[in-house]
Amino acid sequence: PRHHSHAARADSAPSAMATRIAKKIVVVGGGNSAGYFARAVVAAGRGADLTVISAEDVLPYERPALTKAFLNETGPARLPGFHTSVGGGGERQNQEWYDANGVEVHLGTRVVSWDAASKTVTTDTSASFGYEKLIVAIGCTALKLPASMGGDLPGVHYVRDHADALALYDAMSKARAPVVIGGGYIGLEAAAAFAARGAKPAVVMMEPHVMARLWTPTIAAHYEALYESKGCVFHKNAKVSAIARGEDGRVKSVELEGGASLPADLLVVGVGAGAVTAPFDALDTTPDASNPGGILVDATFAASGVNVEPKSVYAIGDVAAFPLAFDKNQTVRMEHVAHARASAAHCARCVLAADDDDAQTANAPYQYTPYFYSRVFEQADSTRKVAWVFYGLQRGEVVCVGDFAPKLAAFWVDEGVCVGAMLESGTPDEVKAVQAIAEGRPSVDVEKLRACATAEAALSLFA
Repeated sequence: PRHHSHAARADSAPSAMATRIAKKIVVVGGGNSAGYFARAVVAAGRGADLTVISAEDVLPYERPALTKAFLNETGPARLPGFHTSVGGGGERQNQEWYDANGVEVHLGTRVVSWDAASKTVTTDTSASFGYEKLIVAIGCTALKLPASMGGDLPGVHYVRDHADALALYDAMSKARAPVVIGGGYIGLEAAAAFAARGAKPAVVMMEPHVMARLWTPTIAAHYEALYESKGCVFHKNAKVSAIARGEDGRVKSVELEGGASLPADLLVVGVGAGAVTAPFDALDTTPDASNPGGILVDATFAASGVNVEPKSVYAIGDVAAFPLAFDKNQTVRMEHVAHARASAAHCARCVLAADDDDAQTANAPYQYTPYFYSRVFEQADSTRKVAWVFYGLQRGEVVCVGDFAPKLAAFWVDEGVCVGAMLESGTPDEVKAVQAIAEGRPSVDVEKLRACATAEAALSLFA
């Protein structure tokens, strides 16, 4: 069913020859960035200028919850509990909030075409919306295993949106032989959810250890031991050759190169995300369209392309390839909720300031410190909660300090300067200290750091 906010009901059944509805600011997408962009526009008193068009049938929400508390067996997180912007300390933006602030929302509605010259987007309901400013907030898609190897069999799950997570939650209670493919964020969070239910998942990954893009083998070993103590079985340096189908047509097993076969009645695939830009693929992308790919933007998140009037189209969140001031303006994409929120707020400030002829604010560059985190085993009966943060850059040698009982700290030291830091089970003050270290880039004596017996002692070196 298509849902529309109060303001939208007049045009909920457009004719095939729909007229073009003129809007000031149109946001395409309904994830974290869309919700936080709406928050910023409403805070500026401009909610009536805003229209949000989302393919999902629920209002914008805090997407990270889908592989965390959402999957808890008892007391799982559910909407409306985690609509934006509760994760960032804001109000819960429910339907009443959008209505009260004059924001028009079209849910279950997909934008299928875009005309830059006429500044128009058209939806799958044949409705056309003209805009002065277009904000592309379409996020990323979950990478899928090819259908030819069984990647689309019943029982194979990918987690990208609310409907995906609901389907996975419903299937988990019946799973007797769950298998997770991928040793990154999604894989480890799904594996933790199974382990917390006593389901003993098999975790298959091509890399030699979990979180291989961020962690060293030393850091990873601590987490792997914890997962194994909770019944997880890791299959490392392993490649899936096929997902076999049973007589009932559902997934039956995961076949690995080399001949191993893992029984599987439920499969969660977390092998990364892709920046699919359609129907906005006429916008400029990065020179290498796959690294980092996405939509190329400037430091205000303005995009460019053929027939695109300057500062009329913007891209925010996961899909935006932006200059990271923190690292000499290297062009990066950040698939992370902190950036989704911050990019939305920054872009909204720039867009609204341009309207107010405030050139300084309209052209202010984006300041962002790369940040990653995960939280697992947070169930009420958990004896060991896991919560880590990382700030900064992964560059240079890594010094790991602490015994993971419960604290562990790691520092990335490049030419005598600490450029990145990670902390497990830190207090709020310690987490702030880690961020300050990454942002301050202090010089550090690596031998003194190595000699620290505890994470606290290591942090005090920087105090």
